[in-house]
Amino acid sequence: MGDAAADHKCWERPENNDIPRPSYQLNATNPGTEVAAESAAAMAAAAMVFRTTDPAYSSTLLTHAKQLFQFADTYRASYSITNPFVQPFYNSTGYEDELLWGASWLYYATGNSSYLNYVTSENGAAFAKWQQYPSWFSWDDKLAGVQVRSELFFILYRCHSELGIFLAVVIPTITYFFSSIPQ
Repeated sequence: MGDAAADHKCWERPENNDIPRPSYQLNATNPGTEVAAESAAAMAAAAMVFRTTDPAYSSTLLTHAKQLFQFADTYRASYSITNPFVQPFYNSTGYEDELLWGASWLYYATGNSSYLNYVTSENGAAFAKWQQYPSWFSWDDKLAGVQVRSELFFILYRCHSELGIFLAVVIPTITYFFSSIPQ
């Protein structure tokens, strides 16, 4: 994290920037669950992108994504509370959605069911607001994304065998139908 007041006053290219650019860290005594969980989600997604073209880099990203998520979940606190200087710019409404967002991306990237369970069981019940339908997806509200991704989990998980049977029957039938049409 940087100094939000200084960063917002500077409107020049980074290579021309000569003002002091202090940075701040998240740690056990100064946590920021939203920042850590969101970074875990981004790294998990990037790990998927690089999986075939640069497996070593992908593995590094995934390792750090898991570490960041563990940190975010262990040291739960809103970064705008632990770092009040960001409140005028990025006052968070909560970290729960970012935890679910991070876990959902880690599930996609790893296939580890513990991340799926994190989203769909106790933490999902506590944080996801399943019966509410968010109308936007933003830097501060990931619930719409979590709900869409979770629906995909349920469809794939619950319908996997039925869908496989359906596709095994339908695809050959459709292929036969279209191949029998005179050209």
